[in-house]
Amino acid sequence: MKIDFHSHILPGIDDGSRSIEESVKLLDMMAEDGVDIVCATPHFYMHEVSIDKFITRRNNAYESLKPHLKPEHPKILLGAEVLYNHALVHSEEASRLCLQGTDYLLWEMPYTQITKDIIRDTEELAGQSQIKVMVAHIERYLNFTTYSELSDLMALDVIGQINAVSLTRFSSRRKVKKLIEDGFVYVMGTDYHRPTSGHALLGEAEDVLRKKFNEKMIDRIAHNGEKILANADINKLNAL
Repeated sequence: MKIDFHSHILPGIDDGSRSIEESVKLLDMMAEDGVDIVCATPHFYMHEVSIDKFITRRNNAYESLKPHLKPEHPKILLGAEVLYNHALVHSEEASRLCLQGTDYLLWEMPYTQITKDIIRDTEELAGQSQIKVMVAHIERYLNFTTYSELSDLMALDVIGQINAVSLTRFSSRRKVKKLIEDGFVYVMGTDYHRPTSGHALLGEAEDVLRKKFNEKMIDRIAHNGEKILANADINKLNAL
């Protein structure tokens, strides 16, 4: 099963798709790529909107898109890309932002150095019984923090997601290779925002994995995805 764990396909809710037409175009592209399930993960910024208002806006965006979905389109699961916020760690409502049908929360780091406070907060969030932490596009943070600091974060009871485009670009492939070798990567997403945004589809990243890495990694990604949607514990997943 091919699952995209990170996308911005819902229309008019964040800096992703601007219209129903763009959303349909993105879903057409994903369907042609053979994607079975796409997780719609619009940005959630606690300092800008309440959880209630966000969920209402997200659900309304999905409802507006539903009449335009085609049989060949991937199934859409609703979630959020949740920007780190110290206050959210202590909120009893944080679990409402988890991926539909699971306890997995897509957790985005701030684009700064990963500090001990951030690591401590993430550890506390991951320790909550109703939340399992999936760290979004972990390769990006190496532009802002050291590999050692990122390693300390990923040594927690969390899993890492990478963006497909980071495998297709020569400039970032070496970073991703090391993250894979160190056991921090479990699943992929496109992080697609708009049809012309220059991201890569999952199939393009899989081609790189076949040529440069290991065919078995693609099977692991698929199996991990199925386990996540079944809400399996993190320790039952397999790093790439």
